[in-house]
Amino acid sequence: MQRPLGISTSMLNTDFQPSLLAEVAARGISHLELNTPVNSPFFENDEAVQGVIESAGEHGLTFWSVHAPFGGEVDLSQPEELARRHSVQCILRSVEIARMIGAGLVVIHAGLTTGDEAEQEQRRRQAIRSINELVKRSSQAGVEIAVEYLPTNKERICNTSKDCNELLALVDGEPGICMDTNHANLGEPLSEAVTALAERIVTLHVSDNDGVEERHIMPGEGTIDWTEFVGLLDQIGYRGPYIYEASKSSEDIAERLDMTVSSAREYLGWEPR
Repeated sequence: MQRPLGISTSMLNTDFQPSLLAEVAARGISHLELNTPVNSPFFENDEAVQGVIESAGEHGLTFWSVHAPFGGEVDLSQPEELARRHSVQCILRSVEIARMIGAGLVVIHAGLTTGDEAEQEQRRRQAIRSINELVKRSSQAGVEIAVEYLPTNKERICNTSKDCNELLALVDGEPGICMDTNHANLGEPLSEAVTALAERIVTLHVSDNDGVEERHIMPGEGTIDWTEFVGLLDQIGYRGPYIYEASKSSEDIAERLDMTVSSAREYLGWEPR
């Protein structure tokens, strides 16, 4: 099955200029995930958002998703209630940006966890509460929430397929899963994670690693069996784009884009339309 090719704008750097989208489109890349950390020019500035809308439209690019902020002040599992509410408000800004740019998905991190059992349970309750609020509010904006599969070797909520399924079974509504290949390939076979989450997978973050640490390198530079992965996507009926999040293979943006296209052709069977 042919799928479109996309990139996270994190591959263009946080403060990227919309003019760079011409470079993206020139290579046959058609879809974008707009990264919106709290320090990005798009987070508070509607004019900056409008500028990227105009540039994407000029070059025929489609906004597929928005990546909500995470880390630092943004933690949906924050035990302190005012901090949790602040985190939800930050992510609702990303939902508003998604509505503005016509993206159908907002990718979120469910939050942090800890080795302390009591705090762990509290954090899971807070994460569920936050996701419930986000699902309700985002549905009113016509936007779907996708919970990202996080690194298995870090203290994160939703960092195994079992944990993802258990958490989402307790959430109101039907948020999806963002399958991050670089994260899932750390603690369980990627093939098992894809199979276990199957119909929940609504978007992807594509990059490779060495099976030991997060690397965010290009497919083919690590240990993932990409032929198997693509076959599994066919089996589960995933029809969305490949969204690359592989910023660590080169410091040069143009080279990153060239490597994205060449690796997608070689390992994902992608060809420009």
